[in-house]
Amino acid sequence: MSALFIITRLDPRDDALETEAWNLGYEVVRESLLVTEPGVDATWLADRIAAIPDGTGLAWTSRRAANVLALTLPREYLKLNRVPLYALGEESAGPLRLNGISPFIPGEGQGAAELAEFIAKRAAADGVHRVIFLHGNRSLPDLPDGLKARGIDVEFLQVYKTRFVTADVSGLEVALEEGAPIMAAFFSPSGVEALERFLTPDSRTRFRERAVAMAKGPTTARALEQRGYRTVLVPERAVPFDRYMKEALHSPSGERP
Repeated sequence: MSALFIITRLDPRDDALETEAWNLGYEVVRESLLVTEPGVDATWLADRIAAIPDGTGLAWTSRRAANVLALTLPREYLKLNRVPLYALGEESAGPLRLNGISPFIPGEGQGAAELAEFIAKRAAADGVHRVIFLHGNRSLPDLPDGLKARGIDVEFLQVYKTRFVTADVSGLEVALEEGAPIMAAFFSPSGVEALERFLTPDSRTRFRERAVAMAKGPTTARALEQRGYRTVLVPERAVPFDRYMKEALHSPSGERP
């Protein structure tokens, strides 16, 4: 009875992780559970950036939002170099860094609430009293709520939306029936919701009790814990998630690496 490893997205960055799991004897389920589409404000994002006044910054918590922002380049390159930009971590900053623009980040292993605190501490030095939040249709309110609580005005731009898609998770149902060890990597709260849609209430309960759930960051970890997952792993600050997952695969019982 082989252990099962679930990767809840299809991304080339996970190729080495899949290979590692197969070499360790895992059965691997790797499915795309969400698709990304332009949000209602995506078409006029470049125009909004061009008109950003002094005292306003841009912030986002996902790579999806950063990908949309990167589409405004090279047209708005000079403008974005003058606007304070804030991203959750290296992954969400990546699309801008590839284009020679460096957003401020609080450090790896931080959540949206910590990003709000980070922005607030920098606000006076950066000359920021208003932040435009680039978000999706399923984004959580942690960042805007944290900014508002610290006296920073927030403008919302929905630059992308995610939609659930059909996936084959029959291997998970088999593992639950056979009692096989299960590990699952989650990259967002939406990914957790997307996977659970395919499970019956009984299977969902067993999955939450038995699976070792690895969370990309504290926001996803909190979403898992709130749903009742018994074993939730999340890397410490400054520990890359891919390295953390590879180490965790050597301990399918859920012992922290």
